[in-house]
Amino acid sequence: MNPPVLRVLRTFSTSLAISAALVVPLFVLEWWNRRELREEFPLVLFSFMSVHSLLIVLSAAPAVGRLRSARDLRALTFGHWAGLALSVSLAFVYAGVVIDQLPCFLGVPNCD
Repeated sequence: MNPPVLRVLRTFSTSLAISAALVVPLFVLEWWNRRELREEFPLVLFSFMSVHSLLIVLSAAPAVGRLRSARDLRALTFGHWAGLALSVSLAFVYAGVVIDQLPCFLGVPNCD
């Protein structure tokens, strides 16, 4: 494979690992704390959270990479700032979902 393809695959796999680190602990909490309850597991919620966290990381990755190499905020272009703004707004939505669903993750019955 040529180097740009490898770079894209490495960026995507790193982003996927970071987003999994954001979702897997909550997945384990939900599974462990609600295993005695006779309710269906919320696969749609965790699918949404997985895709959402992946979008957060992917939209912030170019700006973070530029900052790591240039070490100066002036090196960021308009596209980098737009990606950072998108990732921050998506992070607020993600945090709202986590806060809303926290009782479910902790095993509270009839939390929805």
